[in-house]
Amino acid sequence: MQDKKLRSSRRAIIAGALALAAAPAIRRASAQPAAGVSPQLAELYEKAKPDAEVTIWAPGAPSVQWIPAEFAKRFPAVKVNWLGDQQASSRLIAEKRAGRHAVDVWTFSLGGTLEVQKRGLLEKFDWRQYGAQDRDIFWDGEAVANHNYVYAPIFAKSKLTKEQVPRAWEALLDPQWNDKLVSDSFLLPRLGGYLAIDWGFDRTEKWIKTLIEQRKLLVATSPVANFLKSGERQLAVAESVSGAFLMNRDGLNVGYQVMEMVPATQFVLGAVKQAPHPNAGRLLIAWLLSPEAKMLYEELAGQADIRANSKSPLAQEIKAAGSKVIYEDVETMNQRAEYYRKLVAIVRGQG
Repeated sequence: MQDKKLRSSRRAIIAGALALAAAPAIRRASAQPAAGVSPQLAELYEKAKPDAEVTIWAPGAPSVQWIPAEFAKRFPAVKVNWLGDQQASSRLIAEKRAGRHAVDVWTFSLGGTLEVQKRGLLEKFDWRQYGAQDRDIFWDGEAVANHNYVYAPIFAKSKLTKEQVPRAWEALLDPQWNDKLVSDSFLLPRLGGYLAIDWGFDRTEKWIKTLIEQRKLLVATSPVANFLKSGERQLAVAESVSGAFLMNRDGLNVGYQVMEMVPATQFVLGAVKQAPHPNAGRLLIAWLLSPEAKMLYEELAGQADIRANSKSPLAQEIKAAGSKVIYEDVETMNQRAEYYRKLVAIVRGQG
């Protein structure tokens, strides 16, 4: 039973393995926002009340399943529905082609949003009025930065202490790590894509090949949590801070290490064109951009905004470590994707 639980959580965080769900209806009799809501959000709430509901689509459950209950505490007259689906972009494109308009808010990685943006499915909006900085806004307001998927090795605390885990990616090539490493086949080439932005392709290719061929890193297609739990492996190389959050939530005692170079996938929010509940959608996005919601993302989903939220505990930890952060941006995502396409063949034993 525990293995099944771990498997479910891990598939959801790895950019979503079809965590299809609709949130339960969470409503309150009162139509008044909770105390502490800003006047700006209160004004948006009044406009959103006639909509009565709002729907948000995401790549997986963890980033959105916490939202309905927290949103209802503050804006009880508007119910939040959500869908978590790795194929959400293809599904949204198909819905629009069929003339169906069921989605109000979009949240996905920047790279995963590109196909939706190319087809003109997102509204342009000036999100600066809700606290976004210029650097947080993409495609002239069609998307706005929300949170980050922060790569970090995860280690079993029953086998290793934090002090035993190196902070340099290349230190994992040391022979002491022979037969102790595991990595998800989905995430390893993606991590490599980020490292290659700084290292270049040749150095990254050599790093991955050495891990696999000499350190005998196990490339797994099943959840790496299972290998950490059994003790077969001690450290998962291509993992994330949010992955550690989910493993610990599911009862597996793990830690993560902030590396000297921190790759960070950028997740964004966007308002969908011809949305059935446009005012409620704008309210939801504005609230999710608020400092309060950013902290809830980190506390309840393990997903921090290290780019814009200076109060984020993880952002402060990274700053204290003196790490270099490699952010996903419009300027780097195509290059990273090209590196990924080359590296995935190596990981799959085809390169």
